[in-house]
Amino acid sequence: MSKAEQILSNTTRTSRRKQGFLGQRGRIALLALTMLLMLFVFFTQADVRAAFTSWTSLISG
Repeated sequence: MSKAEQILSNTTRTSRRKQGFLGQRGRIALLALTMLLMLFVFFTQADVRAAFTSWTSLISG
């Protein structure tokens, strides 16, 4: 393998690894935080809490 081929293979490998702003852990953390925020906003609505309470009372008896 020539020196040029080594440089090209190393460059494509590192550029593939550094693609994007966040890594895998960052994307998972961002998704989890977004879902928690959506659940918080959703369950702080009064009518949603009332509906959830009535559904849980149906299940628990």
